[in-house]
Amino acid sequence: MRRTSISALLRVVLYTIITFVATVLLTVETPATGGYFNLGEAAIYVIAYLAPPLLTAISSGLGPALADLVLGYWYFAPATFLIKFCEGLTVSKLLGFLRGGKGRGLATVIRVIALLLGLGLTYTVINLSFGGGASSIEFSWTPTAILGIAIPIPHLRVEISSYIWIAVAVAFITIVLLYVVLLWGKPYAIAMAVGGMIMVTGYFLYEYFVSNPIILHRDPIGAIFEIPVNIGQFVAGVVLAYPVVQFIEKARSSRS
Repeated sequence: MRRTSISALLRVVLYTIITFVATVLLTVETPATGGYFNLGEAAIYVIAYLAPPLLTAISSGLGPALADLVLGYWYFAPATFLIKFCEGLTVSKLLGFLRGGKGRGLATVIRVIALLLGLGLTYTVINLSFGGGASSIEFSWTPTAILGIAIPIPHLRVEISSYIWIAVAVAFITIVLLYVVLLWGKPYAIAMAVGGMIMVTGYFLYEYFVSNPIILHRDPIGAIFEIPVNIGQFVAGVVLAYPVVQFIEKARSSRS
C-alpha cells in the first residue's frame, strides 16, 4: 500500500514537471484577456493515455497553474488548476473506456459532443465580436527563473482587428466540421478534442465573468478573442499528442 502511494506521488511529480515544461516552453500572449497560447495540452493528452484519471487530473492542473505563477499570469492560476484538472480527468476517463473496448457507443457520443461544442463556440465568436481596431505584432523575450536557472521565454504579443477574428471564427467552423469528419475513425483524437472544448469553455467563462471585469478591469467581451486561440491550442495538442499515443499503443501491443 505504501509502495503504491509513493509510486503514485512520484508519477504525479513527474507528470506535473512535464505539463509545466510543455506550458512554459512557448507562449503567445492574447492582449484582450491577458492569457496566452501554449503547448501544454499535448502533454496533458499523452499523460491522460498513460495514467489513471486522478493522477492525470492532478498533474494536468498543477503543472499549468505553476506555469501561470512563474510566467506572471497569477490571476489565471486558480482557474487553470480547476479547468485543466477537469480536462485531464475527462480525457483520461474517455480514453480509458475507449482503450478497454467498452466505448463503441461512447465513441459516437464523443464525436457528437465535440461537434456541438465546436459549433457552439464558433457561433459565439461571430455573435459577440465587435468591429474596428488595428493589427500589430510585437516579439520579446521574458527572463524567467525555473529552479534557479534563468531561462528566456519567448513572448509574441499580437493585436488583431476584430474583423479578422470574425473571419477566423468562420474558418474555425469549417475546420471543426472537417476535423470531426476526418477523425471519425479516430475516437482517441475526438476524446482529446472534448477535453479541449472543456478548456476553451472554462477559460471563456472565467475571463468573461472574473478575470477581465474584476481583476484586470478590462471589457468582459474581450474574452471572446481568446476562444479561437484556445481552440487552436487544443487542436495543436491533439496533432502533437495523437501520433505519440498511437506509437505507445503499437509498442505495447508488439511487446505483449
